[in-house]
Amino acid sequence: MGEMSMSMAVLALVSVISVSVPSAPVAAQIRLVNGKSRCSGRVEVYLSNQWGTVCDDGWDMSDAEVVCRELGCGCAINAPWSAFYGAGTGYILMDDVACSLTEQSLTQCSYNSNPDCKHEEDVGVACTATGPSISLISSYSTVSAGETVQIRCSRSASRCNGNLLLYRNGVNVNSKALNSSQSSATFTLSNVDSSHQGSYTCAYSSSSTHSRSINITVVVGLLQKPSIFLETSKEVSWGRFAQMRCSISTQHLGGTFTLQQLSGSFTETKISTGTSALFTIPQVDFIHEGDYYCRYQTRVSRREFTSPQSATVSFSVIVVLVQPNISLSAPDGGLFWGPQGPEVTRGHSLSLICSSEPQHQGGSFHLIFDGSNRTRTQLAINHSASFYIPEADYSHQGNYSCVYEVTVSSRTFNSTQTAPLTVIVRASLAPIIASGVISGLFLLLLIPAILYLVKKKHLGSANTYRFHNGPGESRDEGENIYIYGDLEEDMNVEELHGPTVIDNDYDEDD
Repeated sequence: MGEMSMSMAVLALVSVISVSVPSAPVAAQIRLVNGKSRCSGRVEVYLSNQWGTVCDDGWDMSDAEVVCRELGCGCAINAPWSAFYGAGTGYILMDDVACSLTEQSLTQCSYNSNPDCKHEEDVGVACTATGPSISLISSYSTVSAGETVQIRCSRSASRCNGNLLLYRNGVNVNSKALNSSQSSATFTLSNVDSSHQGSYTCAYSSSSTHSRSINITVVVGLLQKPSIFLETSKEVSWGRFAQMRCSISTQHLGGTFTLQQLSGSFTETKISTGTSALFTIPQVDFIHEGDYYCRYQTRVSRREFTSPQSATVSFSVIVVLVQPNISLSAPDGGLFWGPQGPEVTRGHSLSLICSSEPQHQGGSFHLIFDGSNRTRTQLAINHSASFYIPEADYSHQGNYSCVYEVTVSSRTFNSTQTAPLTVIVRASLAPIIASGVISGLFLLLLIPAILYLVKKKHLGSANTYRFHNGPGESRDEGENIYIYGDLEEDMNVEELHGPTVIDNDYDEDD
């Protein structure tokens, strides 16, 4: 009796020692029966060419987790005892199961292969049926190199414990631990390149079940930096047009170019023609001057891609005024053209006229006189202005020039100064003419008088009377000559009678 008790004790010890040693992996199968899906029900294993149930002694969530992992049913959410899914039939093949969560199969856990149980103690498992969920936080799954992509892994049930793992193309690339209050983990892929491209899934560290997959496509070198250049000059006249062209080297045609002013409000978008687009500002103003850049946008895989910003080009807006003209007129006819230019008679009026081509409305003209510090200014009327001098004097003699001034969009501009117009003031001819007239009249009066005197003298020498005072007196001494009569009468007498000489000698006695 004692020897039999000893033998039974030894057998019991051997039996206990045998269950403490994990069994070697064998080709086993497992299934869940009588549940609502393939991921819930009574646990049945296939050992030694037969199916059997598992006794609930020591059964817990760790054991159920290994079952769910082996079946690819996510994580365990329940580990019911006492034939929760109904009592099985046949053999009870496992008892006192103890898994450490490192096992890939239930049969790799330690267990008692000689159970002493009834089918009323059959165990069951309820699994989530799926692994964690995966979602893309970023807007697009097709990204350009250098961008950032964020992926979220969420556990499907609060009882799914362990880390959340991120896989790319089946290889674990990252993991994050979750505490009991967390339901998801966010994985950030920064500055992506071609190595980040692939198929991503999430999984629990305690389960081999992966989430559905999402694909990340990294487009490397999709859009290069476009080019921009001026089609017109860097200095554009106010009111004229300016043109800029944007171009890019890409195989993704049919996109749009956007021209943007760097420090202003101007922006315009145009559909590309081939690989470029021409932008025109029809009438530039000062608000348009400055720096410009362009970008290219196109759609690839249902996503809009934008190129980097191009370099900048700039242009300035200028106002170029045509040099005005200057001319001279004399309303009362005192203008003459001499060898040195226009000559104005002193005392006569003159007008200096400044004019310009019709570039801008309004403005004013400045008349500059070299001989004075003063500048006269008049508003432009019909693109000209007249400066009137009522009486020209020697002080008005000198060089005159014009400058045109106009205000455009609150900015004032001046033309270049005209070439000088030299004005000569000469003496008036009226006194000279008057003196000449008087002299002529005097000569006209003087000539007849002279002729008369000459004629008279001639006649006087022919008609003379000689008187003698007495005898013996010399003729010369007492000769008295008298000229008498009218010249015309004397001439008649001469003509009729010829010259008459009368000598009267008076005696002293008489």
